[in-house]
Amino acid sequence: MSFPLLRDALRRRRHHVSPFLVVGDPTPEISLALATAAVREGATLLELGFPYGDPSADGPAIQAADVRALEGGTSTGKALALLARVRDACPETPLNLLVYGNLVHARGYDRFCRDVAAAGASSLLVPDISLEESAGLSAASRAAGLGHVELVGPLTTSDRLARIARRTDAFLYLVAHQGVTGARSGLAGVDRLIRRTVRAKRPVCLGFGLSRPEHLNAAFNAGASIAVVGSHLAQVIGDAWSSDPARVVERFADAFRPLAATARD
Repeated sequence: MSFPLLRDALRRRRHHVSPFLVVGDPTPEISLALATAAVREGATLLELGFPYGDPSADGPAIQAADVRALEGGTSTGKALALLARVRDACPETPLNLLVYGNLVHARGYDRFCRDVAAAGASSLLVPDISLEESAGLSAASRAAGLGHVELVGPLTTSDRLARIARRTDAFLYLVAHQGVTGARSGLAGVDRLIRRTVRAKRPVCLGFGLSRPEHLNAAFNAGASIAVVGSHLAQVIGDAWSSDPARVVERFADAFRPLAATARD
């Protein structure tokens, strides 16, 4: 059971910088090396996604990461095995899993949650299973010892935010802008969104669009506990894979290092 690992991490540190990595991108071995490099460079959480052919919440950079992983043969079964290898390599780092609903439905809620918990996941977010449909998933997560994470956004009403917070027992995942993932130059109004979400009395994770240290500093200053950088790093990985495959991990570490430095105890 890894949910206590996440709870302890959130209690022990005020701020966490997490990369989002697609499991198996660009190859299983490099994917494992990227995860361990992130922890070495200062990641205190890892958000991992299982590759999926129709990622409705993701923009071009992460879609390309999914394609690379799928073309490399990373099925759900192989992603589970790789998740366990990440857990073994980074035993003190909570692994927060983001997957799409069809992958969960294919195995059934109970089996999927048991499988990912056994492989080392601390928490689970399924962005395309809505609050109205997530009671069964929440119960299965709880039975497996996983934290249940729900998504909130700029258009989430105060009443709905309160109901989502009651369902969530890990953290609230706040998207910084309406729409799909993708690095952005600015995040106007994000401080107001974070402060509103923090009032729901759950730790807040900010994602979607973060790419610069100033984005993360703004998130932490407004009260976020976790900041996730995904598309920016996926683009770094993709560019390095196409131009200089031997230096993918090095290029990733160089890009992640200044982001990780924004975290404060």
